[in-house]
Amino acid sequence: MEKNKINADQFVERFMDADLKHLTYIQTPIKIFPLSDIAPYLKTPIPTFFFGYNLLIHITKGHFKHQIASTEYQVEAPAVLISNYGHTSAIDAVDKNAQGHCVLIKEQAMTSLFREQEILNIFSISPLLNLQAEDDVELTQLLEILNREIYTKQPYKELYESILRTVLLKIIKLSNSNKSLARKQEIAITFKQLIHTHFYDQKKVKFYADKLAVSENYLNRCVSSVFKKSSKELILEVAIIHSQLLLSETTKSVANIAYELEFTDPSYFARLFKKIVGISPTDYRQSLNSI
Repeated sequence: MEKNKINADQFVERFMDADLKHLTYIQTPIKIFPLSDIAPYLKTPIPTFFFGYNLLIHITKGHFKHQIASTEYQVEAPAVLISNYGHTSAIDAVDKNAQGHCVLIKEQAMTSLFREQEILNIFSISPLLNLQAEDDVELTQLLEILNREIYTKQPYKELYESILRTVLLKIIKLSNSNKSLARKQEIAITFKQLIHTHFYDQKKVKFYADKLAVSENYLNRCVSSVFKKSSKELILEVAIIHSQLLLSETTKSVANIAYELEFTDPSYFARLFKKIVGISPTDYRQSLNSI
């Protein structure tokens, strides 16, 4: 799905109104923008898209409605929303007066900043974290410092990376994800990460079980205990979520999209799509055209 991912510049061009010269893009693996510079200009609802960054939104005033994969979140300030790289997103509504910060983090920056266990902890965080007032203030202060450092004439990489690391570790602590993960949790979370990398042409549970050096039965038990779904259900769900992106961004037929995603039977793909999304692929595309 790399070919379909959207970077920050493309997002602005496609989904925002007006002259946005106030948004400055700098060549750093970490980008930060005040929500007050973004929220008033978003052309919502924004259909499913695949964003080429890890996303962190800290909202201090206002609200927005954001879909990550198949789950919709109603976000009310003060709160933090995290969307990891590899997931699809859709933005249904945004308070034009929202305040806070939006942080974009390239995947290579995440892996250089954190140890594997810490990355798994970030993945284990529920995407939405509601904040107490004192924690909201502390995160605001840290993100304002991050914003100032990144937009200095000579940003100091070690400093802004250290500030971001502090922000994310604070969020891990607040989410109670700072404890060591149990073996079943580690396997289930790593499995989900692997799906987002390989789902395009690997839909058999055995492939992922072999990657993780566990049996298929044990993998199923791990996944079921964490996500309340079978391994196969999770693989197919990720594929269907990404098919929404192809339906919105291309004019390919439903059958061709099914074949591109390695479904051998377009009818089965259409039935599965309706089961997961609630409407048929054709109706889903028509609903996008009516926006």
